[in-house]
Amino acid sequence: MLKKIVKTLIFFLPFILGTIGFHIIEGAPLNDALFFSIGFYTLNNTDPASNIFIELARWTAPLATASGLIMAVTALKQRLKDFFAYLGGESIAVYGSQEDISVILGQLGRRGIRIKDEERLPKAERYILMGQEEENFKLYQKFENLLAGKQVYLRCRSMNGRASGASMNLFFEEEIAARIFWKKQSLYDETGRKNFRLNIVFPEFGILEEQLLLWGLQNNIFHPKQKIAYHVFGESGKFQAIYHELSQMEDPVIFHAGQWYDSLGLLERADRIIVSDTKELLGDLLFAIPEKCIDVLAESREAVLHYESRERLRLFFWRQEAEKLSNILEEKTLDRAKSINLRYAHLYSGVEETKENKEEEWGKLNTFTKYSNISSADYHEVRLLMIEEWKQKTGKSEPDEAYLLKLAELEHIRWNRYHYLNNWKYGVPQNEKNKDTVKRVHKDLVPFTELTREEQEKDAENIRVLLSVTD
Repeated sequence: MLKKIVKTLIFFLPFILGTIGFHIIEGAPLNDALFFSIGFYTLNNTDPASNIFIELARWTAPLATASGLIMAVTALKQRLKDFFAYLGGESIAVYGSQEDISVILGQLGRRGIRIKDEERLPKAERYILMGQEEENFKLYQKFENLLAGKQVYLRCRSMNGRASGASMNLFFEEEIAARIFWKKQSLYDETGRKNFRLNIVFPEFGILEEQLLLWGLQNNIFHPKQKIAYHVFGESGKFQAIYHELSQMEDPVIFHAGQWYDSLGLLERADRIIVSDTKELLGDLLFAIPEKCIDVLAESREAVLHYESRERLRLFFWRQEAEKLSNILEEKTLDRAKSINLRYAHLYSGVEETKENKEEEWGKLNTFTKYSNISSADYHEVRLLMIEEWKQKTGKSEPDEAYLLKLAELEHIRWNRYHYLNNWKYGVPQNEKNKDTVKRVHKDLVPFTELTREEQEKDAENIRVLLSVTD
């Protein structure tokens, strides 16, 4: 906005100078002063200048005219480029600072449209808002009617408690990185080799580590009797206050009051040590715990080049993964979540399974239910990995009823954890229903073995549904 004001003032400066020179200094009538000053822009006033104001106006007006024409031509050219990008199909408009969006626009190529003007929204198939969080929401609200029916991906770090519209998908880089990390660094084989007992240590606890913990709890579920312990060092008071039902989970989350160097024995026994700090912390860990392999979520290759013991580092370049367009859009996971929801709508409400109904039913969901489906769809990749291994071991082509029941138990554990992470707890609602969304209590938040046979079979049916709508 300020930039527009400055440009406007510069353009009208010759007009103001000329008016001052003719009217105030020379005493010409105001209407004549205005007329003569406008003439400077088109080189119509060629009379000798009688004072410094008129002289300045004579020289700056043509420059202002030329600049205005250049800006007009540039704007027209950009609008035509954006228009043809839209006509070409699969266009994505991106909002944010040049630094934030340059990588995304580079991946989009001709499909990319930059939103430069907050007063005008270019036409596009989808939109990615990567500005400051509040700016993103203001822009979305301003053009909410125009964005109706379009997929909008909005960067938002404070996702807790946020409402998301029918077509709004919230994301931020650390969350994306955490989800991709657990997929690429799957603990499935390692957990099986170690009798389903693991110790994972976070020597420090920043935003990235928070997301690693949240998504690790939802995706690292491999066996009903597993004990994957997550040890957290560093400032975590606020996190514990926000996620106050963590103790309900089978996998313990242990928050240590001291610093990591007070528990070297634990770090030496740990199965995974995960750090995102590639400065002082990583150097201290490599020196203090010889021969120990460390998982490093580094922003770039340059950040780890100066370490001698690079062979002891399992490197994951999280920024690179988080800025991949495919990981931001998460089209497969999102479509899988929508398909799951539509199938349930079909089974329980008779909704026809069409493309239009898939989007319409998704738009009816509140934020909690929407992201419950996304969590389920995300974990399904782990399930498919386990099913593939089971097929290879047994020689069977499809899961039998016994294995299906085991998968149902794991899905129930994930379902429980999603609720715990949203601060639900076990309780029997007074309305004699399964749940009370206001008090956040649900009568099925119990171990799988404590469910009725009917409820267990319902979970098994959920697995059949997931396998029938996904691959």
